[in-house]
Amino acid sequence: MQSLESETFLQPDYLRLGNPKQQELWEDLEKWKILKNLIGFKPTLAGTIPIGIDTETSDVDILVKYNVPSHLQKICYAKFRNFANYSFSEKTISLRVTLICRFSTPKFQYEIFGQSLEPTEQYAWIHMMVENRFLSLANENFRETIRELKRSGLKTEHAFCEALALKGDPFKTLLLWNQKSDDEYRDLLSKNGF
Repeated sequence: MQSLESETFLQPDYLRLGNPKQQELWEDLEKWKILKNLIGFKPTLAGTIPIGIDTETSDVDILVKYNVPSHLQKICYAKFRNFANYSFSEKTISLRVTLICRFSTPKFQYEIFGQSLEPTEQYAWIHMMVENRFLSLANENFRETIRELKRSGLKTEHAFCEALALKGDPFKTLLLWNQKSDDEYRDLLSKNGF
C-alpha cells in the first residue's frame, strides 16, 4: 500500500508545478512522448529530479516493469534508437535481470530501468521515498548539504549516508530506513544537525 506522500510521485503531473528543472523535464517528457511510449510498462519517474536534489549532471531515471524482456527491448529500440547516445544493456542487480536503456534528448539524459517488479517495489523507488522522507523532515540546510556532497562526486545514496553518518552499504542501509518511524528519522536528523 502506498502512502499519500508516495502517491504524489506516481503521476508525473506534479512536475508541471515544480521547480524550474522539474517544469523543464515535464516539457521534455511531453515533447518527445517518452512516458507515453512506455505506457504498457508502468513508467514511473525516480531519482533526484523528482525530489529536488538534482545537480547539473543528474540524469532522468524511469522505472518500468516488463513481463517479457524482449518486448521492452523492442519498444525501446523502436521508440528511442534515433536519440543521441542510445544504448540497451542487460545486467543482474540483486539477483534480478535488469534491462537498461539510455539515450539523450537535447536537454536531458534518460535511463530506463526495467525489472520484472512493479516500479514501486524496485530499490530505486524505495530509495527515493526514504530520501524524500528525510528531506521533508529535515531543515533547509540538509537539501543543500546533499547537493554539495553530490557535486563533490558522491552518488545520491552515498551522500545521504555521509550526511547522516550511516555506516555500511548505502544502498542496503537506505532500504532499512523504509521501515522506520518519523520519530526515528527526526532523531537521526537532529543528531547530525539537521
